[in-house]
This record gives sequence, C-alpha cells and structure tokens, in this order.
Amino acid sequence: MVSTLALTAQAQLAEQQPGRLFAYPLAPDTCSTLESRCNYIITHFWDNFDISKPVTDVEAFENTFRDFVDFFRFSHRNIVMGVVRDLVNKAQSNTSNLLKLGEIAERALYSTEAEYWSDEVYVAFIKPIAANKSLSKQVRDHYAEQLTRINAVQVGATLDFEYVGTDGLKHRLSDLPECDSYVLLFIDNSTDSSIGRLRLSTDVALNSLLESGNAKLICLCMNSYSNDWATTAATYCDNWTVGCSEDLIKQLDLRSFPCCYVLDSQRTIVNKALSVEGLMRAVNPGY
Repeated sequence: MVSTLALTAQAQLAEQQPGRLFAYPLAPDTCSTLESRCNYIITHFWDNFDISKPVTDVEAFENTFRDFVDFFRFSHRNIVMGVVRDLVNKAQSNTSNLLKLGEIAERALYSTEAEYWSDEVYVAFIKPIAANKSLSKQVRDHYAEQLTRINAVQVGATLDFEYVGTDGLKHRLSDLPECDSYVLLFIDNSTDSSIGRLRLSTDVALNSLLESGNAKLICLCMNSYSNDWATTAATYCDNWTVGCSEDLIKQLDLRSFPCCYVLDSQRTIVNKALSVEGLMRAVNPGY
C-alpha cells in the first residue's frame, strides 16, 4: 500500500500513478518522521483537485481516496479529523460528489472489506451527508441509521439489551452473572454463521476461558422466538448462553454475520464488530 512506502521521499509518488486522479504531494525534507511526512501528505493531498467539479472517473476517484485513507494510520488523529472535515465541507457544494464520497467512505472505512476501520473518521464523513437536505431522504436515512447504530455502541460505552432465551422468557444482558469478560456472538441463518459458531464451539483457548468462569459467551440469533428455534439452539453448546432477538440488528452496529463483541466485567465495550477470526486471534496468542 502507498503508506508503507512513505518512509522515503522517492516513494511518495511524485509522479501520477496509473488509475489515480493526480500526482500525490511530496513531503519536504524538514518532515523528518513518518508521522510528520504523512501529516503533510494528507494535509496537501487534495490541493490540486477541485472536489466541487463533477468527478468523471469514479474508479480513479475511489483508488485515489483509498490511497488517501491509507496514510491515516500513520498520521496524527487531529490532523486526520481536520482534513476530513475540510474535504467534506468542500464537497457539499456538489451533492453528486458528496454522495460519491459517502459511498466510497463506506466501502473504505466501514464495510467488512475495508482495509482501515475507523468509526470516528467514518462518522466525520457521513454526519454531514445524513444532514444534507439536497440529498434524497432514502440516502439521508441510510446514513442516519448507521450513525444511530454506531453512536449507540461506541467502544467504552456500556451495553445492555433485552433478548428471549431458549426458555421463551425475556432476559437482559445485565441479568447475567458477573465475570471478567463477556463475548457476544451475533449470528443469522447463513452458512457463514453456522461455520463460525462451530469454529468457536471447538476452540480450545476460548473453551478454557469459559470453563474457568473468567468469560461467558452469549450467542444471539437474529430471529424471533419459536419452538423449533429453541430446540435447535439448545444443542449449540452447554457452556453458552443462547438467545434471540430480531430487533438487535436495528439497534447495534452489526456489519456482517457472524459478528463478535467483547465486553469487560462492567459490560463496557472493549472491541466490537469483530469477525470470528478476529476473536480467535484475540484469545489465541500466535493464531
């Protein structure tokens, strides 16, 4: 990726690259650290591009945007947020470009295929889009709903919600006995969820944590209660708490299934929207 080459001046793409909109800025020699060089690059990245004019090459625009985002991981947070706000403000004068910016930001910063996940940066892109009345209500609602879900489950927030257990009764997350960590596994009826559930049920390190009482795993199915579901769910795992709720998908930031959250002993969100692989890496050193 471009950012991994930013250690040297020669690699900062002083010449325009194929499939990109323009040549990227070259940090001066006075920028002696990787962070300072990346700060300079993102600050001046769009200097020679007028975001208010129609974008004709959407593919090149997305490639260029993804390179821009790739510098973020090595840049200072305050610089990143300021640059994003400035770019979105300039794009507001062209609603077509603003919409393209939101769509590309969703793929590059939020979707399961994103190479750089950042709720904070993504929110800075979509908050003005959700409020822009020049865009259709459908578009605004799409991003407003994302904002609601993201804001409800920020890392550091305390999580609680209602679900129906295999006994057919309503329960709350806060009703569970205290432990050091809670692992929430959200699944749907897809094959991926079935495979993910099986992988976690047989993972030695995770099962060791569950059997020691240091962690609890709560498997939550995105469907309404039925006797057939309860019969099947009762076979999942003896050391799991299993429940269902068709409403959680509208309340929480669940980008794909299966999806994992990790909470501490106070039900504070430590990590969210993890894949099964991400969770297994977290509990298996060297995975």
